[in-house]
Amino acid sequence: MPLICGHDAPAYGLPLCEHLRAATATGSPLDHHTYYVGEGVERYRICGPCGNEKTVTASPVCEECFDAAEGAPAGVVGLPETLEAPRPVGGEVETTDLPSGAGRVIDVAPTRGGLLLLDEEGRILLWETGARTCRELARGSVTVPDGSEPWCGREQTRRLHASRDGAFAAVVIDYGRHGEVYDLSSGAVTLTLENDGYHSDTVPFSLAFTEHDGRNVLLHRRQWSLIEAVDPATGEVLAAMPVEEESADWSGYFQGALHLSPGGTRIASDAWCWHPAGRPVAWNLGHWLTEGEGAWRTGNGWAALPPCEYYWNRPMAWLDEDRIVIGGLGEDEEEIVPGARVFDVSRVETDQWGHRNPVEVATFGGPEGAFFSADGLLFSAGADGLDIWDPVAGARTGSVPGFVPTHHDALAGHLLALDPARGAIRRWPMSGSRR
Repeated sequence: MPLICGHDAPAYGLPLCEHLRAATATGSPLDHHTYYVGEGVERYRICGPCGNEKTVTASPVCEECFDAAEGAPAGVVGLPETLEAPRPVGGEVETTDLPSGAGRVIDVAPTRGGLLLLDEEGRILLWETGARTCRELARGSVTVPDGSEPWCGREQTRRLHASRDGAFAAVVIDYGRHGEVYDLSSGAVTLTLENDGYHSDTVPFSLAFTEHDGRNVLLHRRQWSLIEAVDPATGEVLAAMPVEEESADWSGYFQGALHLSPGGTRIASDAWCWHPAGRPVAWNLGHWLTEGEGAWRTGNGWAALPPCEYYWNRPMAWLDEDRIVIGGLGEDEEEIVPGARVFDVSRVETDQWGHRNPVEVATFGGPEGAFFSADGLLFSAGADGLDIWDPVAGARTGSVPGFVPTHHDALAGHLLALDPARGAIRRWPMSGSRR
């Protein structure tokens, strides 16, 4: 049966209001709004005048007519529905003063031996569990360059990373070029890091510690599009992405923040590509570290998630070894609303252009702020506090008002909120969500 546009073809894209459909006939597309109807994530594309109406109607059209109506995005009307499935939430938020001897702490990193603290003076301090004091393990020289100008509000800041066993740490400049790696048994700098600087002010410094075959491994961006794995003690290259080839699946991506799956078998990069569009990518980390560069010639589980115009540095967390959740609903920065999209990167579908795309297994409204995950649940740190979500049902199951975590201590099973102004850290046990 023909669509409302008159073509006997499959429906494509979002339903369009009558004015957007009419504009295709004149060859003058109208700017459009995304209109959420208030039921799940159902939405239409509508013109500005329709956004002021109490009742909005829209109909699906074919791909040709949808593309012909492609004007510029002009914003959002309404929000997706937030589903509620309340369950009791246990656990108390505990506030602890930072230890004596610590200066103004600007970042933390959990390890098996305790919490590492980075202060404004560049000291890396170990705060052992239950201790009232801390001790200095290393002192770095990484600083934000004088006169650095933020790109689109992205301020350069120092970030602390650490290996799980507490043997190594790194301090890098997010949205910058430089960093250092330290052997915490001696305080010595083992590596000086510098990426090539090509649009490095658009993304956090790509860096993560992992473990493979019983040894620590440091992952970092060597060039704008290339991640390499090195021995943090010596800098020996253990595995590298092949130098990009124009036809390669992995070419053309500006690598961003790195996110490890809970078991360390996969990794995702919050990357972007021209023109520009945010497009997170994921690959098989274990296979790469075992096979090296040759792993890429057999596919290496590469998965590119759907692009979003001008939008990256987004909330992101792995639910398990296969499912990753990214924050924000919409296909353009101007259309982003709170919500989550869950993809299974172990399952792919081939589209009409031959692209292999991960299967989207859930989409729901509500989550915003930083994302964390444990026990298959999603946690989102919004402005008003922490929300807990069932990502299968797409529903909020509970909240911890006023608690806005900044870090995940997966070893202790806690979410942490660093409060530098008060010189304190707040903790909440994630087991409280399982009541």
